[in-house]
Order: sequence, then structure tokens, then C-alpha cells
Amino acid sequence: MIGLIAAMPQEIDAITARMENLSTDKVADVEFRTGTLGNEKLVIALSGVGKVHAAIAATLMCQLYQPECLISIGVAGGLRDEQEVGDLVISNEAIQADFDTSFIDGPEGIGKVFKADAGLIDRAEKAAEKHGIPYRVGAVATQDLFMAHPDDYAKLMKNFPQAACSEMEGGAVAQVADAFELPFVILRTLSDVVVHEDNPVEFSTFSMASSKKAASLLETFCSL
Repeated sequence: MIGLIAAMPQEIDAITARMENLSTDKVADVEFRTGTLGNEKLVIALSGVGKVHAAIAATLMCQLYQPECLISIGVAGGLRDEQEVGDLVISNEAIQADFDTSFIDGPEGIGKVFKADAGLIDRAEKAAEKHGIPYRVGAVATQDLFMAHPDDYAKLMKNFPQAACSEMEGGAVAQVADAFELPFVILRTLSDVVVHEDNPVEFSTFSMASSKKAASLLETFCSL
């Protein structure tokens, strides 16, 4: 069984619309939907936004459903000039970017890094290629912060110049996966690119289109 975690309702709605044998349960404000997609059994959780919500959903999922892997999906802000709205980032690592014990531990206390699973990365790449979705394999930075100021971007890139995108849940899912000794990958569609002055798509319109794209990608992923 594949475990999937998403923050927004439209993301899980687009996926479960393609699933068969669907059932729903709710535990501690986390909604779980189970069924089949492609060749795989799937459990998907609606976590809500932020690291704490994502960690609660991922932990409950691991305890209640015993998934074979965890996948975090959703949107993110791109950090590279060559990126475009709608591009996909597939994680090779997840960074807890706002973890900071440097006052005690020095530079090594800034951030926690978790390596994504090579097999899941490969499957995601093949699915993206099949659908013609532009993608980059790179580091996903997670913070309980919506970056709205130049200083936010400067601080992130100073500490983690390898980061390809920034979002609010993936690093927490990765840390739970690490604790349960499960493989993981993060899949993020870019809703904006922070270094671009003009991000042309209105978010509510983008989120619906992104959710449908993610559902198609996952259906192919589950068939590989």
C-alpha cells in the first residue's frame, strides 16, 4: 500500500475521483481515504497545512495503515530562475529548513536533511516523462513560513543553496518516514517562482489545474 499525504482538499479530491473501491475514515481531524489506483492499493490523507498537521497525518497513517512508502504531494514556490509555474520538483532530499539549534550546536544545528528513495524518484521521473511534464530532481525545503519578503528567500538560499523549491509539509513527512524506516519522495508542482516578478496564474485557478495534473501523474506512477 502506498501512503499519500496532501494538504488541500482539491488535491485529494482529484486523486480519489480516479480511485476504485473507495472508503473513508477520520481520526483526530485527519481524513483518510483508501482504495485502488492503477496497480496499487492507496491510502491518502488530508492533513491540512503546515509541518505539525503533516506529521500528525503521517504518523497516524503509519500506525493505522502500515504503508510501504510515503509520498507528499502538493504545491510549492520555485526558487530557480529557469523554473516556470507548473513545473514539477521531485525530491532527492527533504530539508527541515527552519530547524535551528545553532546557538547550542553551531552550524550543524541548522536544518535536518532526509534522503528520498531512489526507486520512488525513478518512478516519478518516468511518470512525468510520460505526461510531458517539465521536472527537476532537487532538494525540497520545508518551513512553517509562506515566504513573502526578500529576507526570507535570502536566508533560505544562504543556508541551503541546493534548494529547488519551498513548501510547508514535505520535510515533516520525510522525518516521519525516517522514524518508521519507510522510503519517501516529495512531489511538488510550482505555483509561483520567487525570483520572477510576474507569476501569471491566479492561485485558485492554478490549484485546480495542478490537482488534476498531479492525479494523472500519480495514476501513471501507480501503474509502473
